[in-house]
Amino acid sequence: MSLSDNYKATIRFAFEWQRNAEWNSPVYSNPNVTFWYVLDGARSLIVNGQAYELKAGDLVVIPPNAAFTTHWSRGRCMPFHYLSACIAVYVHGIEWSELYGLPKLCRSTLESQAAELTESWQELVYSWKRTKAAIDTDNIRDSLSIRQVTAQLKMQAVCLSWLSHLMAWMEPHMVTTDPVIDERVRRVCAYIRGAYASPIRLSDMAGVVNTSEGHLRLLFRNSMNISPYRFLLRVRIEKAEELLLATEASLADIAGDVGFEDYSHFKATFRRLVGVSPSVYRKTNRMYE
Repeated sequence: MSLSDNYKATIRFAFEWQRNAEWNSPVYSNPNVTFWYVLDGARSLIVNGQAYELKAGDLVVIPPNAAFTTHWSRGRCMPFHYLSACIAVYVHGIEWSELYGLPKLCRSTLESQAAELTESWQELVYSWKRTKAAIDTDNIRDSLSIRQVTAQLKMQAVCLSWLSHLMAWMEPHMVTTDPVIDERVRRVCAYIRGAYASPIRLSDMAGVVNTSEGHLRLLFRNSMNISPYRFLLRVRIEKAEELLLATEASLADIAGDVGFEDYSHFKATFRRLVGVSPSVYRKTNRMYE
């Protein structure tokens, strides 16, 4: 198994924003982790009701599906300059913010580290803008153009370089840098990530690691505090969220694309896990830039 089989990173967007003094963000949420790095100015960021006072040098981590908005910081109206990026990262099939406990807000005392992060982030912004069409995985599958393949490889290299700087910055602030997850659980999580669109039974998951269904449930409870089936549903709904925001596909098509055979089951599961129906989610959200 290669390193790339264990670690997967997909950039959703990357921007550098110079907002005017009057600007404030309406309420948005993204299905993947969103990062802001503040270069200048100040704002109050409200994430799921929790307020954070942002200033130059702050790195902000907005969790997946968290509702966020901004207000003027302490009533001060000023321009706001920041870098933003949204990325999906999975380590052995497990979402990384959940695995490591990423900090919500952190700073670095090393000037060199701040300069390196800024430079790598701006390079990411430049590369992503140039290869935006190649970021869509479906488009990549449909095209054998060497120019598109080359652009995607360059984008991946830039993304991984930026990610390494980001991880180094956050490491001292993570809840755990050495999470202990049973190898069998990791293998099943990776299997689910790769096969979520297909019919998957608990017996299929247990067969991946040659154990009984009951023992697999126990392993998941001990390592993830969740059942294997619940993890499968979370992955399917997570993928549905991405498709709802990134495509114009019908709700019924999306349900089938992420592995739900019954549309009513998809709608009920989506509402239970996300809090709103798929149609409301699509109407009130988009990939925030």
